[in-house]
Amino acid sequence: MKRLVLLMVFISLFGPVLASEFDRMKALEEQGARNPDLYYNLGVSYWQTGQSGMATLYFLRALHLDSAHKAAKENLNYTINLSQDRDLYPRRLFLLRVFLEAYDFMNLNRMAILSLVLLVLTALSLIWYVNYDPEKEKGLPGLVLSILLLLLLTSIAFMSFKAYRRAHNMQAVLLENSAELREEADSGSARVAKIHEGVIVDIQKSSGEWMLVRLPNGQSGWIEDKLIARVMD
Repeated sequence: MKRLVLLMVFISLFGPVLASEFDRMKALEEQGARNPDLYYNLGVSYWQTGQSGMATLYFLRALHLDSAHKAAKENLNYTINLSQDRDLYPRRLFLLRVFLEAYDFMNLNRMAILSLVLLVLTALSLIWYVNYDPEKEKGLPGLVLSILLLLLLTSIAFMSFKAYRRAHNMQAVLLENSAELREEADSGSARVAKIHEGVIVDIQKSSGEWMLVRLPNGQSGWIEDKLIARVMD
């Protein structure tokens, strides 16, 4: 009872402040601001008002801009673990989780810096190789140059892949309390699955007002596009 009273007092005292801050952040977004911290804070605000679908959407938007945003990732995992459809998300093997953590940690900015550093080191090693004593074997400088060149090409390839994935992000989030996936793009078609607010789907293709989406467990079905919101708006 005391906790309920304290909560009511907190809401009455700080509710208007939180509302005005939310309005300010939404105004920034409508003006074209695209910032991972802004999206993260909007996600937290939506979560505090019980809108888990919108919270999930904005946490994903924060991660879309910065895959290394720790707070957004932690809160996204928190919302998923509390969702009704948490069993749809597969449990990944330990080594795969480690790889994905490293992949997310190296966001585009960090990948660009790493590639630049490797480019400089490769150029220096090339100068070393060219100016190496001609009377000696160039085994060591050649090995160093080969390793750095391989690392540089790998870094550029990963950065290009991440940039492509970012530009072609097809993730979306269900904003309704619940919805049904259909076998065909028709409300009278057989039901494939029932999903709930906040579930993350991948859009595969569209047909009129319907979207073919894939659930985290790999199952696919059609859903009306008005029920979901794309991460990349």
